[in-house]
Amino acid sequence: MKIYIPEPVIEENEGFSEKADIFQRKQFGERLADLVRSCQDGIVIALDAQWGEGKSTFIKMWRGHIGPNAENPIKSLYFDAFANDYQKDPFLALAGELYDLVTDEGDEKKKEFKDKAKGVAKSLARGAIKIAVRTISGGIVDGSVIDSAEKDVSDLFADQVDSIIADKLENAKKDKLAIESFRGYLEKFADDHGNGSPIVFIIDELDRCRPDFALDLLEQIKHLFSVKGIVFLLVLNRDALEEIIKVRYGSGISASQYLQKFINLWLTLPRKSDPYQDQGKKYVDYVMQQMLGGMEIYHNDDAKYLLAEFSRQKRLSCREIERILSYFALVQNMSEPGRFYYAYQVVLAFLCYLKVSKPRLIEKIMKGDIESKYILDEAELYPEREGNVYSSIKSLHCIIKFDLGGEDVRKKMLEDGEIRYEEYGRVSVSILKTVSNWLSTISRE
Repeated sequence: MKIYIPEPVIEENEGFSEKADIFQRKQFGERLADLVRSCQDGIVIALDAQWGEGKSTFIKMWRGHIGPNAENPIKSLYFDAFANDYQKDPFLALAGELYDLVTDEGDEKKKEFKDKAKGVAKSLARGAIKIAVRTISGGIVDGSVIDSAEKDVSDLFADQVDSIIADKLENAKKDKLAIESFRGYLEKFADDHGNGSPIVFIIDELDRCRPDFALDLLEQIKHLFSVKGIVFLLVLNRDALEEIIKVRYGSGISASQYLQKFINLWLTLPRKSDPYQDQGKKYVDYVMQQMLGGMEIYHNDDAKYLLAEFSRQKRLSCREIERILSYFALVQNMSEPGRFYYAYQVVLAFLCYLKVSKPRLIEKIMKGDIESKYILDEAELYPEREGNVYSSIKSLHCIIKFDLGGEDVRKKMLEDGEIRYEEYGRVSVSILKTVSNWLSTISRE
């Protein structure tokens, strides 16, 4: 059984193929494409989902869906913000993606683009972009400009400070004109290259960047690149991005209100979550099939069913499911072929879940002297009724209670039929401690 599965390979123009679109997001992708086509006045759209929910995979499929083979294609550019956050300033990195669209054109077109971009780049290099942005709104100088200028040169002698401030003020008008010229050029650029539709500029992994790079990028998108004919699609985790804002500006800022200044529309990547069409259950089956490679008969389905229940109840991400099943495969591979006792399957599924989601709880289980109620309260997994039958989480509760119970508790549970010998194996052994040890030592000894 494979320990992990590689990233799915999605061909450039594959789109939402049946093989790739595991979660059936094609309809959402079509609605998103229609929305972009209707946005002639460039806007900024954010696509929000938790880490590991398949955002980047969705974007790969979506780019293929709207690509040159589409009935009404949309030209798209892709920028991995995290891969580029080693750069001091995002402007040239973003401009470079647009420049790729003119590399096949004549030297005159390429020179025009570079000249426009260089004008803004010089403003940024002088540290004057904040002045230029204020100039657009009518306020050339205020106290923060002086404070910023003095901070920039705090290590210089006092007689140099006046000179640098004067230089910044003298360049403010030039910077304003450079920005206006660049934005005007971008509008014409988008009209020339969009083929009747907006160009969509996808910014991925924004929430994983260094705080200063992520927020500078957001501000530059709004003030420099957001023009008619260019739609920005930011792919991110909103909670993580709001934490980045607090890191930079302090916990007193309203991160949500701050983002409203830069983002026009918020969308959420859809996730089906019900007993019959749950994304997590589907992904557990998919990953298990990939790990088995279609060549093995699987005997421990009870563990798989329980993991699927965990996924639905806790809304586990795709990445969490992959990690959990990696631990499961680890134990499976060092075991003899065949079926585990039911109780071992249930406990193994539970402890693999804890290993990923609540690793400290595993450590406490291994140390012993822990009560079943504490474990169940910390795990926050609760039995649910499906029709007239309790879910297998109910069985998990009984097994943990039995495993950690005293002699009287165990005897009563056996008498009441809550636990059966044939499901548990050797009742003298603590399954929780035994399986915890397997996971921690990579050994069945």
